Amino acid sequence: MVLTGADGQLKYQGTVVGKVRDWSITVTKDALEDTSIGSYDRTYIGGLRGTTGSATVLYDPDNYQATVFLNSIFNNTEDVEQVNFVFNRLDNKSFACTGFVTSVSPSISVGSVQAVSVSFQVSGKPVGEF
Repeated sequence: MVLTGADGQLKYQGTVVGKVRDWSITVTKDALEDTSIGSYDRTYIGGLRGTTGSATVLYDPDNYQATVFLNSIFNNTEDVEQVNFVFNRLDNKSFACTGFVTSVSPSISVGSVQAVSVSFQVSGKPVGEF
């Protein structure tokens, strides 16, 4: 089975806010050196994990929950929100994370469906499988 961006959905606070046209998730893990004195070769252990992502979302501007999600970047709080990316609705593979929107880049188009590019920072451990 081939996964495409067209198979995805974006859920915010449990509600589908749009169809994901394309998405990208990056999970990184620091490599921490733990070489001992007298060693001739460096050795490493796994350190802290970090996750960021971006997506282009197609949404209806009349969808209240979608506008709440997109406008969350303007909130002057330190709150983090639950965001779920469903990569493939057919076998329900999904990726869930808690975090916040770091950028919103709307584009204007003709018709009722709007496209917006969003980036986000995950706070804590991501949950799901690819």
